[in-house]
Amino acid sequence: MRTYSQEEIDSLVTCAKVITEPPKKEMRCERGTRRNNMTLQSKNSDQEFSVFMRINEDFHENFSIGLNYSPRDERGAMCLLRCNGPHGDFLGGAPIPESHFRYHVHRANAENMAEGLKAECVAEPTERYASYKDALAFFLNEINVIDALEYFPELSQPMLPLNLPEKESEP
Repeated sequence: MRTYSQEEIDSLVTCAKVITEPPKKEMRCERGTRRNNMTLQSKNSDQEFSVFMRINEDFHENFSIGLNYSPRDERGAMCLLRCNGPHGDFLGGAPIPESHFRYHVHRANAENMAEGLKAECVAEPTERYASYKDALAFFLNEINVIDALEYFPELSQPMLPLNLPEKESEP
């Protein structure tokens, strides 16, 4: 796969997109993970993308939503953006970076690609979402899916803030 500039990567993430193959109404369960996919195309039909949505059956806060770009003139795909919940996995016995213990976003980076690494290998903690539903709304907005509410009408429902009564001080 050719190397992309950061400007090209950012443009692929933010270009207007429409859903060409919508997600299934229900996620399917496979080996302990609920899964769904959809296919997108840039509004001008020049670029093709796929989206994956995964939620762990036992730990719903462990999820991943990602945007893959598939160049028409090349084989393979590149992950441009991935939103994850806190998962705290361990790789080869060594703990993974601290950012993985919080909600976090992986963004493709031209420097990573130039060094032969996965484009989206670095993660940044985020407070922009705190659930799968919040992350999906954030993700669809970030990648500029212009017909998202047609397929995800539940995202138009505003999230209500949690207003707990203040604890009364004891006498």
